[in-house]
Amino acid sequence: MSEAVGLAPLWPAPPEGRERAAGQLAPPPDFRYVGLYPGPRLRLGILAGTLGACASLGASLCHAPVGRGALFSIAAASVAIVFAGLGGPRVPRNGRQDGPDGFEMAIVPWGILVESDHATRVLRWAAIKRVQLRMIHGSDLGTPTTRWSLVTVDALHERFSGRTAGAVSLDRLMVYLGAYADEASHRVALDLEGTSAGEGPTEPDCESLLMTARTWIATAEASHLLDLPASGYRSPAVRATSKGAIEVLGAVLRDRTAREIDPRPFAAVVAAELHAVELVDELVALVQSPHPIIAAVAKVAAHKLGVPTSRVGALDEVSPFLLGRDAEALKDWASAR
Repeated sequence: MSEAVGLAPLWPAPPEGRERAAGQLAPPPDFRYVGLYPGPRLRLGILAGTLGACASLGASLCHAPVGRGALFSIAAASVAIVFAGLGGPRVPRNGRQDGPDGFEMAIVPWGILVESDHATRVLRWAAIKRVQLRMIHGSDLGTPTTRWSLVTVDALHERFSGRTAGAVSLDRLMVYLGAYADEASHRVALDLEGTSAGEGPTEPDCESLLMTARTWIATAEASHLLDLPASGYRSPAVRATSKGAIEVLGAVLRDRTAREIDPRPFAAVVAAELHAVELVDELVALVQSPHPIIAAVAKVAAHKLGVPTSRVGALDEVSPFLLGRDAEALKDWASAR
């Protein structure tokens, strides 16, 4: 088996071979989870825990990941990762990787989680300056293959490095990192026009978002704009959508215009409350948004319309990037009928 090293360009050509249109949002991240590990050694405790997790692998594949630690247990359940971790290239020691094995990391659409000393640090896109990817290529019986991916993350005041077996898809992240940070900073609208904003991103938004959207549905304005029955003929518990509502809400959910006050979460709540199953695809497309509230609201809305967790992921995947009150408000909405 031969081996060669290739370094991904710092600013590769934009995916799909075209520039992002001015005033438009960047394409969403094209990965759901990338687990990275220090190396080449694994601590015995991690190895033992991983082998134990593999014993229940069949059952774990039937359930969505739950809680912060679940983001790391996804990769920990892979036998291939266990034995790949026993060899391979050494990861550079930089920044705060103070120890023989450094830190484990998970790259998700909303930022990076760093696991160390039984705690999880949350790095949002605004805290990341640069992501670099270096791949180690090889061939097996003449078949080209990518053996390892080495990732270096430069945060504001430190650097983290990790590796994983095989190839990873981080091209969009390297190109659009700045755009993702900008989108994640957008405020959440409390209407469909994007004229009224919540208190975020430093204050909780989801309680007011849910209350405002659910209250608005019963107004004459909503009845007229969405072509709904008059409020006197429908109750909050039994709501139905209309062709007009599908068109209006769908246009908002599909809009890729970069807006400082983003109305898509509001539209997602309204769609779920009106049982607009015709908009499932639009909601699913938003669960990869780099804005954690947009992604979280879209996940819950899709779940409420019957989309399985295996397709859109669990709310707990986004929870580390949400304020506590926002996460609780969305959990309450998810369990409400």
